[in-house]
Amino acid sequence: MSKDIISKKQNPIIKLFHKTLPLIGIILLIYILANIDMGKIINLFSQIPPLYSLLSLFASAPIILLTNYQWQLLLRKQKINISHTCSIKNLFIGFFYGFITPGGLGGYTRVFHLKDKSGEPLEKCLSNLIILNTINFISLLLLGIIGGFILSSKLPYLLPIITTIFLIELVLFLVFLKKDIWKRFFKKILNSRFLNSFGDKINISIDAFYKDFPKHRDILYPFTVSTIGWIVNFSELYLISRLFSINVPYMYFILIASIVSIIASIPITIYGLGTREITFIALFSSFNVMPEKIIGLSLFWFIIIWVIPSVIGAVITVIETRSNQ
Repeated sequence: MSKDIISKKQNPIIKLFHKTLPLIGIILLIYILANIDMGKIINLFSQIPPLYSLLSLFASAPIILLTNYQWQLLLRKQKINISHTCSIKNLFIGFFYGFITPGGLGGYTRVFHLKDKSGEPLEKCLSNLIILNTINFISLLLLGIIGGFILSSKLPYLLPIITTIFLIELVLFLVFLKKDIWKRFFKKILNSRFLNSFGDKINISIDAFYKDFPKHRDILYPFTVSTIGWIVNFSELYLISRLFSINVPYMYFILIASIVSIIASIPITIYGLGTREITFIALFSSFNVMPEKIIGLSLFWFIIIWVIPSVIGAVITVIETRSNQ
């Protein structure tokens, strides 16, 4: 049986998988909403002063600016030259494509926009985005470890799980940064009899992927900025939680939010929709917070941080596509 026939048989399954995967989060959310008092949630929204609601719409601005600053640090290290305006547009485009794909994986389509604007090889742009996203995830895991430690008396299983994931991710990332080892490894494979005919093309791609690769010390400052960005993110969420009369101590709130974000990052839903809410309910139950307040806060935050930037990203995507045409 030829490879073409096999791929044709697999394509419908893959397409069905990608279409149904985001439904997991929606099903979870519907289940949660079916078991709470929607009237209470509507009442909570009605009690928020309009001015505070308006100000909350701009909560994503500091996060995007910090992320852009962190990204520009990495871009300069890899000698990828694009303006701050261009990189901010790229971030919004990532929000849009991430919103319409499971786990935000579509955000990697930003690599094509980055390639067009910078003129650098696609492989080099891809390595830059992989490094950026990995740094952000590792810094989030670090906050999650602190949260797991503080909450270990109530949730003893969290700390070993998050710590294990952190160590695995960190080791893989440090090994990933050892470009000489990987280049030799891949090129050794390419010298095999089966891949020799593709060797030249793949060798060029490997060289482009590792071109101007950052060193370990180049990662420390962007990592620090990433950690600050997460704290700012969760601090804003904490301030908004006060509008929903959620009275959880600041430190506990920040660390719980980091754990929730780790679980919500599992690529089975649309930006963690559904998994985020059910995890928040489970972790905040120790503080006797009403589920209705948690759902109200989570949905409000989802609109501010994900939906609004995604809509802006959709507009930018249309404008950029038309200008390119």
